[in-house]
Amino acid sequence: MRKIYTIVFLLAALVLGSCSDFLDETTDKSGSAYIYHMDQLYGLTGSTDLYLFSNVINGEGISGTAYLTEFLPLTDAVEMTPEFYVYGLQSGEPMTYPSYCWQGETLMTASWMMWTWTPAWERIYRFNTVLEYLDKVVQTTEAVRNQVEGEARFGRAYYHFMLLTQYCLWGEDKPGIGYRDNTSAGEIPKRETVGYTLERIYEDLRLAEEALIKAGRTTFDQAHNYRPTVPTVQAFRARVALYRGDYELALSNATEALKAHGTLVDFKNDPDYELEAWWWINVLDEEGEVADVIEISSMFALEDMDTEAVAKYEELYLPNVSWEGMGGTCPISEFFYNLWDRENDARWIYFYSSCTPLQMTYGKLINMDPDTSEDYISYENWQHLKPWNLYSYSRFAGNSLIGMTTAEMYLIKTECEARSGKTGMAAETLKTLRCTRFMDDASAEAGVTGSVQEVLDERLREMGAFWRFYDVKRLNGAENAGIYIRREILTDPSDLSTRKQLEIAPDDPRWALPFYTFEAATMGWEQNGGWE
Repeated sequence: MRKIYTIVFLLAALVLGSCSDFLDETTDKSGSAYIYHMDQLYGLTGSTDLYLFSNVINGEGISGTAYLTEFLPLTDAVEMTPEFYVYGLQSGEPMTYPSYCWQGETLMTASWMMWTWTPAWERIYRFNTVLEYLDKVVQTTEAVRNQVEGEARFGRAYYHFMLLTQYCLWGEDKPGIGYRDNTSAGEIPKRETVGYTLERIYEDLRLAEEALIKAGRTTFDQAHNYRPTVPTVQAFRARVALYRGDYELALSNATEALKAHGTLVDFKNDPDYELEAWWWINVLDEEGEVADVIEISSMFALEDMDTEAVAKYEELYLPNVSWEGMGGTCPISEFFYNLWDRENDARWIYFYSSCTPLQMTYGKLINMDPDTSEDYISYENWQHLKPWNLYSYSRFAGNSLIGMTTAEMYLIKTECEARSGKTGMAAETLKTLRCTRFMDDASAEAGVTGSVQEVLDERLREMGAFWRFYDVKRLNGAENAGIYIRREILTDPSDLSTRKQLEIAPDDPRWALPFYTFEAATMGWEQNGGWE
């Protein structure tokens, strides 16, 4: 459930409909306040709605912008088997299934552009506003000026990269996302190339780091982690470099980020993560007798905290989250299900215990016995289910982490070590992470060799299905991994006789998601290929 928290802010956010709206905005305001003083810019770059909340209205922060949620249903880490969808999920996920089938007409609609495209460009506009007024306003101290510059340059790079990973192919010569670096009304950036956009991202990160060093913002600031510091920049640069296959740069930055902040949360010993069983569903055999019981548990204390739980999560360098507006209840795939040690991995036990996809089938696959008031799944209905259909990720009340974490840095460091042949070092780094993720150290250390594939499997378990699209694109691009998406889909979502096989090859142009049709026409950008 999405909750509302009151937060302190200086300038109201711009609530705008599309990128073209931002291009028409005047540059002398942010919200309704005229910009004349550095304190205003400092307040704007420190607003929690830049990363943690979707927007701020009347002094209240609304949790959950659904950044990158569009590509969650597309990957091989989720699976909507035809029987489970038709008999169970159809009424609960009617908008997600077309995306699961890679249907362009759905992904091009205005509602989908509101998840990532609109909020990302809006934030880029605000960072550009700060940079444009940086030396025009009444100044306070040089340290504050440098801090504001560093924060704005980081944020601009951060959201351009988000757009790049979603709307562009991997190759450097492929069409990019341009680079919006001003607030001039009506000026639309050219798409340029992926290489051009990346060059601008790296340049902003270099200048951000220089400015933050001048400002004295060189140590990680947990209490104000929504204000980027040098370790935040390093962690993000490590993410960008990993995506590009620049493992030397990724390793050096992940290592430096971890030196400044390397805390790993042992959540299984945290009272906020306490599991409470609250629903028991009987599974019946052919004779109608109870053959098994499915126990559903939830972390109610954590769920009640909503986005507050993200704000206090110690592993985050940056508290950026995505409310899974589309596909958040997609069941995991057989491939992903088989990667888990379901007896000993605390992530499985804690974050997949709510059986959210199964909950959505109440009244369809799950029924209540009128005599006992107990819920059950009949033998006939059970035949429509596969074991992996029951599970999807659930941790921060439907929010997935987008900001960089220490766990991600350990995984980047481990992967780079493994790729350089230092498997022993990689194994030790991996064990450091796993010892906080497994129920006991023996299970955490069992069989760890530090191979590249072992690290990639651990990365999928840690980062979840949400980040699989990013990983498949980078692995196919940088490593020629040859990862295909293959699934059985229905051309008519209500008719099991309309099955067909869908295959998305590594070189399929649809790895770049389509733009909203009206937006592409307004900006004069050619639509990404393959979605006709």
